[in-house]
Amino acid sequence: MRLTLFRLFVFVALVQISEAQLGGFQCPMKGSPQIRQGDNVAASGGRFDSQRAAGKKHGALDLNGKLGDGVFASLAGRVAVADPNWGNMGSTVIIDHGSGAYTVYGHLDSVLVAEGSNVKTGEKIGTVGYTGNASGLKTAGLPPHLHFALIQAGKSGLADANKPLRQMKAWGDYWQSLGAELTGAVDPVLFMAAGANCWTGSTTMNAPNEH
Repeated sequence: MRLTLFRLFVFVALVQISEAQLGGFQCPMKGSPQIRQGDNVAASGGRFDSQRAAGKKHGALDLNGKLGDGVFASLAGRVAVADPNWGNMGSTVIIDHGSGAYTVYGHLDSVLVAEGSNVKTGEKIGTVGYTGNASGLKTAGLPPHLHFALIQAGKSGLADANKPLRQMKAWGDYWQSLGAELTGAVDPVLFMAAGANCWTGSTTMNAPNEH
């Protein structure tokens, strides 16, 4: 019996690692929220390749929602960061999915998981908010959004205390290189589960009929 359970545990772990390597990520919000279009706060919107200050790349998707909308783990993993005051990103959760895959959930109104805990795919981890530098959107009468990023790296554990991904706290809403062991932010659309319809709009700039 113990051997059978051990084999089952190993099988589940291998499946989760395989999903993190190859894709299989699920939608972080219910429905198909609109990717943030260009507005008077960010002219190029909230697409993966949108531009930020000093020519930095956004490296994430801003998914518009309503205050308090649920945010869900895109894949099972360990909560490496669960911080209600993650610098310009505001309330933030980072999940380490193993095999060097991480997802980032920023500008949350509430954080519903604890650092170090394990979460399942689809588990509610927070709610959409205006925290961090997204507070300016509320002042401008614009909707709140989820800052959703998918990061590929060389190994697990890089978002733990004193590790490279912790530097994101100082950045806010852009990505910059952290060295050879971190591939960096990748366009989430390339790694979502087959058939997933997680948002409305293009993840990259200059798509027809978008602004």
